[in-house]
Amino acid sequence: MRRLWLIGALVLLIGPVVTWSRFLEHHDIRRRASPIDAAQPTFAAYWRFLDEARRFVPEGSSYTINAANGDEETQLFMISAGLFGGVRPYPATFVWAPQPGGGREAKYVLVYGSAGCPSDATMMRLVKGGSICIRGER
Repeated sequence: MRRLWLIGALVLLIGPVVTWSRFLEHHDIRRRASPIDAAQPTFAAYWRFLDEARRFVPEGSSYTINAANGDEETQLFMISAGLFGGVRPYPATFVWAPQPGGGREAKYVLVYGSAGCPSDATMMRLVKGGSICIRGER
């Protein structure tokens, strides 16, 4: 009788095991590094860069973003608005158009990818995905 109960319990567990194994074959449930990893890998790379850079930009200072093109600068700037509270933004490009001043007023220049630091930057700190260039007093 005991053996019959054990066999019956195992038969009942086969269904959920098969269902979960099929589910896990088609769904990626790993922990994400950013809120948008699964949906937008490009934006996730932007998020990781900005999250890393945020630690080096102090409250009350200012920043701008340099990237390879206006599209990247605009996307990075829009994402940074949510991560850089308490820091004054000076966009070099906004809504895909160069802005007056081009971000020259900012003390910290967040450089995404391989774009270079501005010539007036006195220090550079490397972060994952780019670098942070620090200008003299602003």
